[in-house]
Amino acid sequence: MGKAAMQTEEDMLQAEIEFWRYMIESRRGSISEQAAGRMLDACELAERRLMMMGHGSSLIQTKQ
Repeated sequence: MGKAAMQTEEDMLQAEIEFWRYMIESRRGSISEQAAGRMLDACELAERRLMMMGHGSSLIQTKQ
């Protein structure tokens, strides 16, 4: 994968992580525990994918 493609993928993962963090924080207390767990799982999956690209040190822990 070229450098530009990796940067694009990294940017997309960062956007996905920020989306899930926003969804988790903004919906806290107003959705079921199951839905919150699924959103957290999706966020953690995106974080792991980003980490596997070698950018794990830039991640901020998702608040639970």
